[in-house]
Formats: sequence, C-alpha cells, structure tokens
Amino acid sequence: MEQPSHDTSLDRPIVGVILGIKPMPLYRMNRYPRLKKLADANLEAKTTLTFFCVDDVDIFNKTINGTYYNYKTKRWEKKQFSYPDVVYVRGGSGKAIDNLLAEFDRLGIKKINPIHAFNKGDLYELLNQDENVRSYLPPTQNVQTMDEIRSMIRKQGTVYVKARRGRKGTKVMRIEKLRNNGYLYSYSILGYLVRKRVNTITDLEKAIKSFFGNRALIVQRAIDLVRVRNNRLCDFRAELQRNKQGEIDIVGVCVRVGRQNSPITTHSSAYRYDTHLKNIFPHYTNEQIEALKEKINTFLIDIYTGVEKKYGKFGEIGIDFAVDRKGKIWLIECNAQSAKVSIVKAYGAKSRRAFLNPLEYAKAIMGTDRSNTVIPSDMMYPKLSIRG
Repeated sequence: MEQPSHDTSLDRPIVGVILGIKPMPLYRMNRYPRLKKLADANLEAKTTLTFFCVDDVDIFNKTINGTYYNYKTKRWEKKQFSYPDVVYVRGGSGKAIDNLLAEFDRLGIKKINPIHAFNKGDLYELLNQDENVRSYLPPTQNVQTMDEIRSMIRKQGTVYVKARRGRKGTKVMRIEKLRNNGYLYSYSILGYLVRKRVNTITDLEKAIKSFFGNRALIVQRAIDLVRVRNNRLCDFRAELQRNKQGEIDIVGVCVRVGRQNSPITTHSSAYRYDTHLKNIFPHYTNEQIEALKEKINTFLIDIYTGVEKKYGKFGEIGIDFAVDRKGKIWLIECNAQSAKVSIVKAYGAKSRRAFLNPLEYAKAIMGTDRSNTVIPSDMMYPKLSIRG
C-alpha cells in the first residue's frame, strides 16, 4: 500500500495526540471541549494536529486513521496521516499504549513527555534522593502487605492509601484511626463520596482489598490541609510546561476546594491562587501572601527539575501540592497527563497558553519553527482570533 504523500512546507511537524486504545467515534469528540481548545491553539502553533487511538494505527504501512477539526465544515473529520513526528499522550494507559510508544521510540519519533504515567511509589523514592526536594515529601512507603499498611496507620494516625498508578483520584482512600477505637475511611469515585466507619482492623482490611483489588499500593501520611467552610479541603494544582524556547513556564496555579467531607479535591471548585490565597489564609498580611507565592514558585521549579533529573526532559507536568496550616508546602503527586480541568475552570480564556505551549514545544524539539507556514485550508479558520 502506498503511503500518504506530504508537502512538508504544509504539514510538518505532525503532532499526534493519543487519546486511548479504542477508536473514538467522531460524535464523542464534542464531549471533550479541551480537545477543541487544543485544535484552536494550533491555529497559532501551525503544526499538523491529529488525534488518534492505538487501534487507529496501521503499523505495517506506518499510517494512522486520524481525527482532525475541519474549520470549514466546523466539525471533526477523519483522514489518513503518516506517522507523527511528535507524540503527545493525552489519554490511555496499559500494555497497548506501552507497546505503541515503544514502536515509536524504535523509529526515533519524539515525545512531549518521556513517560506517560508516573508510578507514585517509584517517584517518591527517586525524589527522596534529591536534597533539593526531599523536604517537600510527606512520609511515604511502598507497601506489599496488610501488615505494612497496619503499621503505617498505627504510626501516623491518619494516612492516604493510593494505587501506585492511578488518575483523577479514582484510587485514593483516606483512613483515620479514631480516638474512641475504630477507623473512618473515605474515598471518592467520579464525584460520588463513600464515607464509612468500621470497628476493627480486620474490617478495614476487607474494605481496602475490596477497593484496590490486587493493585500495588503506597501509604502516605496525611497532610494537615487547610480547610474552608463545611470541612472542605483545599489543595493546589499547578500546570508547568516548556514553551517554544524550551524554558519552564508556570502557566497557572489553581486552588482546588473539595466537596464537603471529601478526602480528595478532584472534581472540585477551582480558583486562581493569586486571587484566592487571601481567602485561605485570611490572617496573612499582604507581605506574607507575596512571600508564600515566592515559596510556591520556588517549590514548583524544584519539583519540575527534580523530576527531570530522574526521567528526562518533560514538555509538561501537572503538580499537585498542599500548603498546611503552618504554611509548609508539601508535594502530593505529579501528573504526566494533566486533564487541565482546574486551569480551565480557574483561568477561563487565559488558560489558552496551557494548550499552545505543548504544540510550540513540539516544534522546538523537532528543531522547526514554521510560524509563517500556510496550513491546510480545512484546518484553518481565519475569522477566529486567539490572541489576547
């Protein structure tokens, strides 16, 4: 089969966005507005942008049955593309994704990030070796047995048990040892809160096994998070990326306010931290607020560069962190596939940079800058202004 021909003045570099394993019907693309935001950002970046899943790939002919947004018809459409020059993983995990990325690596195809998912246990062990970030890490232990989990609960009092691999807070359980005997555990699944009390450690272990199955786990001491009205936890999500010059860009920092009694802040309200910090720390002076912002910025750069020392250069990392009641900053976790939900909620139209940077960075790692390139007319909508 003849491979698709390309006019490289028009469509290089090709940036291929992986969405998962099974092909996504065109009508479902409209359910994910952040994919459209990426397509809109590409009007400025001027790459050839295509979205695909593992099963869209023809390994024999090195082509993909990709999806793109047609600005003439104002709808998502399909067509055949050559293999991408740069891969951007936005969804999916597991062996099928690993195998496809291994094939792309073999062919020398570049990636926005060197890995598509962090193992939380490995990450904490590696970062703990870095003296610049060690002080930001709450006590964390990889566990193999229920005896180890029991020991951590007894030692720390309140802990979080987490799957070493997991996204969107779906495999996180908070456990509190109660003063009057018994245990309180809670977790959230896609916004649905489960909160139960058990009397014995045996009953607690049954709940843990039922929730996590055979997944590998870590146990982490609970951070004394700041809370606002109605016992709602507050933490932070920062979006850090490399821009077209390859420099680290703190695109935005969001305060996430969880639901009442929820153990996590996923599926929460989100606010810009520069305007909301005073609401969380009302007793802080303006000078103290500015000092805290500087500490947060230093922390974010330390974490980003610390991760890169261990894994290689990243085009973007979503960093979840907490500030406790005493003002100390703690790392919660790093995300190699940030969904960018919080930054869109908090920053609105000003979140555009979070979608532009990865595409500009893709051109940078290809050693190309086609800022004056004319892109195919069906991928261009000249009346749309994306400046400002």
